Amino acid sequence: MRRFYVDPDEARKEYPQIKGQDFRHMQKVLRHEPGDRVILIDGSGFEYLSVIEKMNSSKAFLSVLDKKWSETASPLELTVAQGFLKEKKMDTIIRHLTELGLTRWIPVISQRSVARPDHRRMHERMRRWNAIAVESMKQCGLSRIPDISEVMTFEALIESKEAYDGKIIFWEEETAPLKDLFPDNPKKILVLVGPEGGFSPEEVNHAKGCGFKSASLGPRILRAETASIAACTLLQYLYGDMKKEIHPF
Repeated sequence: MRRFYVDPDEARKEYPQIKGQDFRHMQKVLRHEPGDRVILIDGSGFEYLSVIEKMNSSKAFLSVLDKKWSETASPLELTVAQGFLKEKKMDTIIRHLTELGLTRWIPVISQRSVARPDHRRMHERMRRWNAIAVESMKQCGLSRIPDISEVMTFEALIESKEAYDGKIIFWEEETAPLKDLFPDNPKKILVLVGPEGGFSPEEVNHAKGCGFKSASLGPRILRAETASIAACTLLQYLYGDMKKEIHPF
């Protein structure tokens, strides 16, 4: 069943509305008509089984039949801290990690970061990253928009006092496999992935001193954007929702 995004205020109305590009897709591409059922998502993790009550030339009016916590919201609260990459690579990572059920994404400036954010342009970058996350959420049927955080330094990130069940730094010199890091199933994980040049040994040792465990993504040297996608996929399989049975409306 097709999912359509509405903001939480719209979802709480007696007759939520679908407008703009989503309405045109509903009407012209999917050929929906009054009486058809769709699912509304509000970006907070809930989804609403709804029926189209009526349509005019610019919008559809729906009524909500049922509400539940979405099966597409992973039980794993996964934060990926990404060493800053060249701009379009960051766009790609946000798009794909949103599809993989990311909870929070943090751009990080580390020792070997080639790209350095221009503070005058960061507001525009943040706006674009949030827009990419929303579009990716709508495309894949995810019900929760990931939080796109402000840029942090490597030191500020690893010395942060925020509590996690597990903290991982991926490093090409490590040999320990990911599956052996946590004997229990963690519910909240922070993952740190390096920039194009990876992390220095000094950074890895500093992270370990702050409670991080280092892990390997296998015998090959992966591109930074590939490493983030691979790490997120593996963690969702081991501790998230990639192997669970789905129970739709």
